[in-house]
Amino acid sequence: MKILIDADLKKKCPRTALGCLTARVKPEPSPVGLLAEMNQRELEIQELPFPRGVLESPQVEAVRRAYKSLGKDPARYRGSAEALLRRIVAGKGFPQINSVVDVINLVSVESRLPVGLYDATHVSGGVV
Repeated sequence: MKILIDADLKKKCPRTALGCLTARVKPEPSPVGLLAEMNQRELEIQELPFPRGVLESPQVEAVRRAYKSLGKDPARYRGSAEALLRRIVAGKGFPQINSVVDVINLVSVESRLPVGLYDATHVSGGVV
């Protein structure tokens, strides 16, 4: 698989970075340990002052600037990390999907960065 960053995106968001990890995984119900970790993160996030302690991070701000430079209103179109953080603060917690998605959501919240997850069997051609 060949992954490229679109030239227009590079021009508008020159600091865009992309990491790619491939793995063979089997989605299953999340194990108790993962659910406990997610619950612990929810509690920690809910104790932070809102919005300062939750949303004011260089990562969230960078994603908001990127959306704005692409012509999207960051108050309407939120990065996945910000959307998850807001969901947790609102008392809705992490959505529990399966072991694979739950790990990605946890990584996104901890890093404050949007993390995508794609099934490579459904991706064709070059990814731009």
